Amino acid sequence: MGRVDDESTERILRAAIGALSAMQWNERPPILAQRIHALLRDHLGYDPYYGIKKRCNESALELYPVLASTVSSSQDPLVSAVRIAIAGNIIDFGPTSDFDFEGTVKDFLTRPFALDGTPELKTSLEDASSVLLLADNAGEIVCDRLLIETIHETYGVSDVRVAIKGGPILNDATEEDWRDVGFNELGYCTPLRVGNGEMTSGIPRESNAFRHVMDSYDTVIAKGQGNYEMLSENEDIFFLLTPKCPVLAESVGAPVGSLVCTRGHKSTR
Repeated sequence: MGRVDDESTERILRAAIGALSAMQWNERPPILAQRIHALLRDHLGYDPYYGIKKRCNESALELYPVLASTVSSSQDPLVSAVRIAIAGNIIDFGPTSDFDFEGTVKDFLTRPFALDGTPELKTSLEDASSVLLLADNAGEIVCDRLLIETIHETYGVSDVRVAIKGGPILNDATEEDWRDVGFNELGYCTPLRVGNGEMTSGIPRESNAFRHVMDSYDTVIAKGQGNYEMLSENEDIFFLLTPKCPVLAESVGAPVGSLVCTRGHKSTR
């Protein structure tokens, strides 16, 4: 992310304030982010997160051989792969740029789950012939690849779809990231473009069309806070994340920074 001059910063902030003031007060955070980051790209003329996403992918790929060895030598490869996938969720330039991916992996490999839905996930995967994974961020998607490879090898699932953004927003993974980390080398895996708020970028996550896509898969796994915020009322989705703010932590029912594998739940409000 390059330095933006003061004049441009003021212009962008004024436009953002105007855009936010025109939106519904109770709008979900990912929808707010879509509008504001589209505005940011329009003003700058480029994706400010492109370079850092590339570096995150490269750094995570350097650790991939060690992570893969850790999973393959584990007494429970699926749970180890889930732990690493959740650790990867720390790579997020939305709430902060201060994180320690390698340290988080080491911590999450032994830390108790705050919410442990892995037994239910295993049961779902035992009967599954197809899996849909909703990816979250660049860099993190390397951990998602390891999770999908583990699911394929352990449960023989041969039809996997990975939902990635159809255009840039924050450091969310796109199809370019999907290729960069080697998902295109997995013959049983295909990408699905999900909307970033712009027309023609992909299927909106909140749409009936996307619900129809999810219904066509035996097991649905969603990574990260944004997917939880958009889809948590779907009880048939397994969410893998670490809560990054108190509001989300309260909704999930687990502390900030904790290890969470949980199913969605209907709102009580």
